[in-house]
Amino acid sequence: MKPIALTLAASLAALAAPLAAHDGHVDAYEMPDAMPDAMEAAGDRVDGDPAEAPSAEEGIALAMLPSLPPGSNEVLRSSLSLAEGLEVIVSDVVIPPGATVPRHYHPGEEFLYLIEGTATHVQEGQADIAMTAGDGYAIPARAIHAPRGGPQGARAIVFRVHVAGQEERVLVPAE
Repeated sequence: MKPIALTLAASLAALAAPLAAHDGHVDAYEMPDAMPDAMEAAGDRVDGDPAEAPSAEEGIALAMLPSLPPGSNEVLRSSLSLAEGLEVIVSDVVIPPGATVPRHYHPGEEFLYLIEGTATHVQEGQADIAMTAGDGYAIPARAIHAPRGGPQGARAIVFRVHVAGQEERVLVPAE
């Protein structure tokens, strides 16, 4: 194992326990107290035998994303300093397995990054788009869409830019 992998493994070990019990909010510069010790321990291993790297059997666990209810879970809402009158909304969107989000549009543009599962992006006027974790997509302002969760459901980080004060989402009756 390369030295950087040893440091990463030790860093993840130090992060796993505090994040598992965390409320889901992590400040940009927040670091668990155990992190420096874990990094120092990894540094000792870097100079030593790579076979001594921490293993899963030694309690190494990757931090899991916090569990959230289905729907759009707002993470951040902020005005844009370089574009007066516009705001950004960042949401963690959870779509249950096989569920379809009601038809809707957003007054502004929407950008998404699928982080878990699979989904089908269903948008009026275009072919359906099959999406898997790691895919990204930009949805134009006012595009009517109704995404559908795959067999295991889907989770996406969604970033919206629109005029401040407008509704985030406008439902559209079924035709």
